[in-house]
Amino acid sequence: MYQQAIVTLPITPRTSPKLGLMFIPFIMDILGKKIGTKRVLGLNVSGSKLFGQDVEKHAQGYINTNSWLGIIPDNVWRDDQKENIYWINMFFQQLQADGYVVKDNRAVLRCPCRVVEMLATADNMSRKKRLYEDVLGVMYCKICKSPVIKEIDTVYLFKIPHFQPIPGSIIPSFTHKEVLNLAERFSGTELLISRSRPSAISLWTGKTHVFLDVDFGWQLYLPILRRYGFDPFVLVGSQENLFGCYLMLLLQHLIDNESSTLVVPGYCRTKHLKDEAIMKTFQEWNHNAVRLYLASHVTFRKKELVMDTSLISLTNQVAQYGIRSKLQSPQQSLLESLDAFEGYVIRQLIVAARRSGEVPEQLAEIFT
Repeated sequence: MYQQAIVTLPITPRTSPKLGLMFIPFIMDILGKKIGTKRVLGLNVSGSKLFGQDVEKHAQGYINTNSWLGIIPDNVWRDDQKENIYWINMFFQQLQADGYVVKDNRAVLRCPCRVVEMLATADNMSRKKRLYEDVLGVMYCKICKSPVIKEIDTVYLFKIPHFQPIPGSIIPSFTHKEVLNLAERFSGTELLISRSRPSAISLWTGKTHVFLDVDFGWQLYLPILRRYGFDPFVLVGSQENLFGCYLMLLLQHLIDNESSTLVVPGYCRTKHLKDEAIMKTFQEWNHNAVRLYLASHVTFRKKELVMDTSLISLTNQVAQYGIRSKLQSPQQSLLESLDAFEGYVIRQLIVAARRSGEVPEQLAEIFT
């Protein structure tokens, strides 16, 4: 028996996270409570963003920040869990048997430290730009500072088939159109999923070890969660990693023939204050004031939203008011919850609370 769950995409944790890293688990927390399902926080700790850093310090610091905000998930999944390897191996063999994973010779671009390792094609290079820089026409690894060279090697590839998520499975609708565009653009593209250096994912084929790209590992997140007894019927994603979200939905379809609803909030950015300044202010607040401020900026109607810094002191003030009532609200559907959770609705309630001097029930639901 599977337990329905709202899950976040795997997030790279930070000891002192930026504001944007808190939105996704916050939305998971609110929606999970409104709908009455399990909540799963996914962490991507094996990727290049934490290369050479204290992973445990970042992971624990991020979990602590979530806990301070009242976000205590039912399960925390990490891409470095040892038990994941068994299932990744099973899925790798299944995808290989079905013809989606193939072994072949390809031209590969590599640096000496192997942090940069990608197919020598424009489509594959474009998604790895954070790992290298172009200096007078020569690519250099940002880690070892050495030039990137081309080699011919035997590698494992994931061949992206044509796949379009079903209508209504991605919210909002304009994000659904973007995902469909990604599906058309990358249909037939080959992704390099093996690595020449040891990685966190080592599979034994019966003849040799295959080291897999850790990104491919966390993209198998949804079928892995299903093996742990969860039905990830809602995935809270990110505008910044829409392609990764698409690959998760695709792999879920290929492996389990299942479909999750992808919910992607608008990306919030600050205009006058830096994230660090806002987070420093938040540390002086009651955590419910921070939850109220985050809720006032959640949107599924825009791709991007500029944070209203004028609300900082107002939300802190309103959070101190007495609560008019906090009745046990009936469980809602996903669409009902999203309509009630739109940021402009929350902002109207905050202004009304300021006038009345007490917190209405709708805002009280955000508090812990």
